[in-house]
Parts: sequence; C-alpha cells; structure tokens
Amino acid sequence: MSLDDQDLSALIKRHATRHAAPDALRAGVRTQAALADAGRTEPNTPPQPKRRFWLALHWRTAAVSFAMGLACAALVLPLTRQLDLNGPLDAELVSDHVRALRVGRLTQVVSTDRHTVKPWFQGRLDYAPPVFDLAAQGFPLMGGRVEHVRGSDVATLAYARNRHVIDVFVWPSVDGSAPVRSVNSVHRGFNVLHWSDGSMQYWAVSDLESAEMQRFAQAWAAQAAAQ
Repeated sequence: MSLDDQDLSALIKRHATRHAAPDALRAGVRTQAALADAGRTEPNTPPQPKRRFWLALHWRTAAVSFAMGLACAALVLPLTRQLDLNGPLDAELVSDHVRALRVGRLTQVVSTDRHTVKPWFQGRLDYAPPVFDLAAQGFPLMGGRVEHVRGSDVATLAYARNRHVIDVFVWPSVDGSAPVRSVNSVHRGFNVLHWSDGSMQYWAVSDLESAEMQRFAQAWAAQAAAQ
C-alpha cells in the first residue's frame, strides 16, 4: 500500500514524537537564511539611481579638482620664477662667479664673436639675451654659459679686463617694470653692479674696482643705444 504526501503528513502528526528545536539551532538556521538572501543578486541589475548620482558626482569633482590644479600650477610657476629673480641676489651671484673661477667653467661657448655667442643660447633659454662686443672699449668678450639662479636658467656672459673677469648675468625684467640706473654694492670684496633697461635685468660681478665696473656699464649702455 502506498501513501501519498497528505496521508504521510497526517500519519507523522498523529504518531511521531515532537521535540522543540534548540535556540542555537534556530538562530543558526535564521543566520544561514539571512546570508543566503544577502548573497542572492539578480543578474544584470542596474545600480540604484542614488548610487549612480553619487558616483558621477565623485568623478566630476575629481576631474574639476585636477583641472584646477593644473591651471594653478601654470599660473603660479611663472609668477614664482619672476619673484625669485627680483629679490636680493648679490651673495648668490658672487658665489656663482667664484665657483666658475674656481672650477674653470667660465664659458660653455668660447668666442669673442657676438654672432657666435648669441645664437648659442637658442634652445637653451626661453629668451634671447643681448650680447655686445666691447673689445674696442677695453672689455673683450670671452664667451657665455648658462647658470642656474634660484631654479631658473640664466644667460651669463664673460668679459675680460686685463687679467680680471666680469660675469654679466642677464634675464628678462618683470613686465611693466621701470628701468633701473646702475646700483653698485660690495660683497666679500667683489663689486656687484645692477641695472636694467625695462626689458632686461643685468647684474655684473667682478673683483674690478668700482670705477672700472661703472666704465663697463657705460660701455654696455652706449652699445645698447646704438643698436
């Protein structure tokens, strides 16, 4: 004789011994059921609208922040460069001059011809420094080199006066700045002469006497006016 499901269920209810499930067992069953529900996901379920909104907002904010950072860097770096090159520089330029004399690196391009020295700076600087031949005035050109002054590449011209060397550091003036007449200072026994023509800044360093440095500046100014 075979029993169907309903007859079997009725027979168990009438004759089977009943035992209440322990609390630990029931808790375990509920935990397993909860974990199964949590792990069950519907395939190809799109993200919720709120989650999509916050993800989009996050990436847009990151992109805007990155773009603003690049813009700030592009504006601040050139400004910083100009400010750095307009503070007191006597001590630093004297140190550069002494180091060049000590290690023998006065020139990277050796020539008395300004038409050889001036083109040498092309591709090495982002500006074209003026170069003058002052041999007729007693200050022959020796050549030029690039110095690093406060993080910026600066044109440096070397001139001779008897057995003395004059280093002339040249870089662009800040836009709109007025010309500066020659100002002389002394640092560690070296004369430092500074002047500008509104377009370029000039700093000449040498152990020459102050009067000789003034003659050099006058010769430079006269040659610049003749161009």
